[in-house]
Parts: sequence; structure tokens; C-alpha cells
Amino acid sequence: MDITSVTGVVLAGGKGERVSGEDKGLLSFRGKPMAQHVANTLDKVVDRVVINANRHLAEYEELGFEVCADDIQMLDIGPLAGLYTCLSDMKTSHLIISPCDTPLISVAAFEALLAAAKHSPTQIHYLHNDQGSHPLHAIMPVASSLFALDVFLSSQDGLSVLSFYEDFGCQPVCWRLDNELSNFNSWEDLKSLK
Repeated sequence: MDITSVTGVVLAGGKGERVSGEDKGLLSFRGKPMAQHVANTLDKVVDRVVINANRHLAEYEELGFEVCADDIQMLDIGPLAGLYTCLSDMKTSHLIISPCDTPLISVAAFEALLAAAKHSPTQIHYLHNDQGSHPLHAIMPVASSLFALDVFLSSQDGLSVLSFYEDFGCQPVCWRLDNELSNFNSWEDLKSLK
């Protein structure tokens, strides 16, 4: 299998429960919505960028990228819902995903994922550092991942992204620039990112 085309997806479909229900992707960081930072960075390394969101779709569309929403029946399964939606909708050979609340992520981090996938294109690759795994920064083959995720969702009680990757076959990609993987889960986190 070769990497013939790559879609980048900004995952912005969360409920923002730890931030009073705010839509994290639309919160301002250095003068722009956080999702805009991630989308702009992805746009430099992929053929197409899509934002996966379930609220404020018009506001996300104003950022200049295509927006896709999860099927209503999938809304309660967390990040795997966005992953399933995007794998179902994309016609490219591979998919890179990144969460909307990591505005410091770099082109180089995405290029590291691409390099790993070029070496082993049939596996899922995700970023990892000394603090642990970052499975929402990942690249995967679309067709085989979609088939495997369909099976996983119908046969598993847990909804862990990393458990799905491990079932499928995955490899971590070491990324030592810890600040690039810093994410916003609270108001304090957002202040510390600035």
C-alpha cells in the first residue's frame, strides 16, 4: 500500500464539559480560534483539511475549511465518533487527525507521522512522549481502519482510541517537543499556553 493522498482532520466535536460547555476549538489563542491554528498547520502537509465539529458549524465554516458533523447515533462514544465519521467520509488513502485544543502543534510533528506512515503505511502511527501517548495525533490508512473500527465498535464495551489502535496494529512516534502536545482542558491550561 502506498500513500497516494492524505486528508487532515481537526477533531473539534467534544462537549467541552471541563470548560463550562464552551466549544474549545473556537476559543481564542493568540488572536485566532484554536482550531484555526491546528487547521492552518495541517494544511501545509496534507491535500485537504476538514474540521469535525458537532456544534457551531457555521462558525467553523467561517475558518475556511470544510466541516463535517458526526451521525447523531454516534455522539456519545467520544473521539471514536469523529474518527468513524471522517474515515467514512474520506476518499484519500490516509488520514491524519489532530485535536483542536493543541494549537502549538507543528508542521514537523505532522511530517514525522507522515514519515512513519511512508515506512509502514498499513499501520496506525501516533505521537508519544515521556508524558505518555497522544493517540489523537495520528495517521492511519483509511479503508482498512474504517473496516477495523466498524468491527471494534460492534464488539467492544470500551471506547478507548488507543485500544482500537492496538487491536488494529500501531506504532508510537516519539516526539520530544512536549510543548507542542500541550492541550487545553481547563481555563488554567489555556492561560499556561499563552
